[in-house]
Amino acid sequence: MRIGVLRTQVPFVQGGAERHAANLVSALNAYGHEATEITLPFKWYPGEVLADHILAARMHDISEFEGVPVDLAIGLKFPAWLANHPNKLFWIIHQHRAAYDLWAAGDADLMHDPDGDALRQLIHAEDRAAFTASPHPLYANSGNVAGRLSQYLDLDATPLYHPPPNAEALWQGEYGDYLFAPGRINPSKRLELILRGLAATRSKIKLVIAGVAENPGYQQDLHALALDLGVANRVTWLGRVDDATLLRHYAEARAVVFVPQDEDYGYITLEAMLAARPVITVSDAGGPLEFITDRAEGRISAPKPADLGQAFEELMSDAALAERMGQAGLARYTDMQITWEHVVETLAGRSDQAVHPIPVTDSAGQGDTVAPESATEAPPELSPQDQAVQTLKAAIAPPEPPEGLPFASIEDVLSAYAFDELPALLGDDAPPIDTGLASYLGTHWTRYMTTLRALDGIPVTSALDVGVFPPLVFQALLANRFPGVQMAGLWEGPDPYVQSVRTVGNSDLPGFDIRLEAANSERDAWPYPDNSFDLVTGMEILEHLALDPYFFFSEAARVLKPGGHILLTTPNVVSHRGVNKMLNGTAPYSFGIFVPSGGVYGRHNREYAPQELPELGQAAGFQTVSLRTIDVYDRKVDPRTAELLVDRGDDLSLRGETIFYLAQKAGRATGLPKRFYHGDPTRMAGALSVASVEDSTGLTRIAVHNRSPQWWAVSGDQATCVLAEWIDADGNLRHQHLMQPITAPIAPGTSGEIALRLDPQGTEAQGRLRLHLYQAGVGVMTGSGRAATLSLPCSQEAFLRVARSTPLPGEAS
Repeated sequence: MRIGVLRTQVPFVQGGAERHAANLVSALNAYGHEATEITLPFKWYPGEVLADHILAARMHDISEFEGVPVDLAIGLKFPAWLANHPNKLFWIIHQHRAAYDLWAAGDADLMHDPDGDALRQLIHAEDRAAFTASPHPLYANSGNVAGRLSQYLDLDATPLYHPPPNAEALWQGEYGDYLFAPGRINPSKRLELILRGLAATRSKIKLVIAGVAENPGYQQDLHALALDLGVANRVTWLGRVDDATLLRHYAEARAVVFVPQDEDYGYITLEAMLAARPVITVSDAGGPLEFITDRAEGRISAPKPADLGQAFEELMSDAALAERMGQAGLARYTDMQITWEHVVETLAGRSDQAVHPIPVTDSAGQGDTVAPESATEAPPELSPQDQAVQTLKAAIAPPEPPEGLPFASIEDVLSAYAFDELPALLGDDAPPIDTGLASYLGTHWTRYMTTLRALDGIPVTSALDVGVFPPLVFQALLANRFPGVQMAGLWEGPDPYVQSVRTVGNSDLPGFDIRLEAANSERDAWPYPDNSFDLVTGMEILEHLALDPYFFFSEAARVLKPGGHILLTTPNVVSHRGVNKMLNGTAPYSFGIFVPSGGVYGRHNREYAPQELPELGQAAGFQTVSLRTIDVYDRKVDPRTAELLVDRGDDLSLRGETIFYLAQKAGRATGLPKRFYHGDPTRMAGALSVASVEDSTGLTRIAVHNRSPQWWAVSGDQATCVLAEWIDADGNLRHQHLMQPITAPIAPGTSGEIALRLDPQGTEAQGRLRLHLYQAGVGVMTGSGRAATLSLPCSQEAFLRVARSTPLPGEAS
């Protein structure tokens, strides 16, 4: 399609709105359309000039140029979006705020115009008429902007997020020794608040500011304020910077500070997240709050210098905390799937669609196209690609939510429960909903509903959620789905976590108590007796396991009652989206980035194909009840990939992005599925301890404890033996020797003994002997996390004596 993107232009001003329009045009062209910007100059003062510009915009006819029609107009900014076109779609960057929220706040320049109220009413009328005349859904570039449309015009708009201009170029460096405040400098960005917050700190925190003021006098006022506050020697003013300088300062800052007042969207927030920098913002910032949760991806303080300064101190004093928050922000950005491809698909569809399509919303919430109501011709038959897309979408569409649930959205749940006990203890019985948290959890709503729907017909009186993490939203849903259910959780800790979750102002809903035990779910025995639960859930946890998923399945089977169920959700590495990524030279993981602050479990260590879950489950004693895959986060389908999968005759029900596996404890465990493993981790649990020492001879007897459920063989494949290492007095590893001092097999839960002659009492050892339990042909058991080393004083002579006298693995003892 030929598409005109409508925006205003203020001469000599280049900022986020201008970059936004340019990037939209670039994306439309990249995905097969022919797009260009159509700009109208705009001056909003005095009032009569503003009225003239409104009239001028309405008089512009942009339906065709040089006799060639413009198929679609996308309106971004007032009053350019008032231009004449028969097929106009709106993606609102922001309204003329002086007539809306700034007027309501008493901070609009329009209020000082003698005709200000009449102009405000005119702007409202023009906007409402334009928006309601469009045959398309109304889109906003953020939830904050959508909220204003609802508040002031009573119109519903869908937030449609897009990447910042430098999305592909941002990178992550060390967490440096300064705070970074980039962006356009004007009063709404509140640099004064940042400077006053800096002055409120006790330590000599450094601040780097990039950008120039639209008004040079305002810039001079800020410099003077820094001098008055005594922080001028701690502030670096970069002025206008090139992209390389901007990216470097993002990458090397400790944190990014962004404290606007009721920001529409805020590229700075997203750029900071892509650079893995925590964002320090304030509770009235608007757009940034859709992405940042306090103490998760950054800090949200009150818009007061002392509170802001405290947030500065907290992050500047703890680089590890900054890294954890920054990496959490990067992970969240990735999870939200903010891409131009999604924007183009939503606004304009594929480039080979019919002219003047009208998006409508189907039952799954997806934008498809139909002919205008005035059309007389029947719609053309679907192409093979379109048929393939529809077939694939139908196969992996989410089911309807469960009946009887008293919630229709994540906001309903968050407003019904106090998931944090602290506010009430501080006297705030009904704290406001964290919009950023709601936005993040809202992306998981379809997964929550599909998970609950999978439990239809299953009686659940006790449930264990493995890998759970506050806020306990799913537990609230489960408490309403299964009244009276007793719930427990397993998390990585490091400490147990106990919470009483109570309702807010609605006594009809059930509250609940829960305790999360601290344990590593693939390494530590789960701290529950056998046959304890009706249900074990593991939602988005399996892909994080790095050592032994079979252990996870086995422990789940142990703690489940006979006939109990396990329900797992995990990304599908062979989804249609994964196939598309591979065909385009990209790794197929849904989350393939590294998160150093999260340790080994901060990333996806292995994503699974659907049929692998029943294989692991059956080996642990489960019988599959259902196995299906669903697109829960994104319903976008690449037509060529869909056509490929359909032509191959694939089982399309297994090509969705998320696997839902439900199984029942009903079979007999068949043991480790060997194709998943090098070695046998079921035998890699044990310990070594000193049983006795003869002082005169140095004869040391060492107990060998088998803490696994399997016999330890002393010969043959995967026998249990010992790796001995000698470390000299300087701490250098000098020698390694694999040996077999165990003389007889050791039964599960019992101990054997080995004898080594080390140094007699009084001998200066000048070194250490370190012993590992070792699985022959595989490696040390310490890697499993279920066996520790034993270290003893030992001279090099004694080590050599042990090496000479102890049989090697496979030798006769």
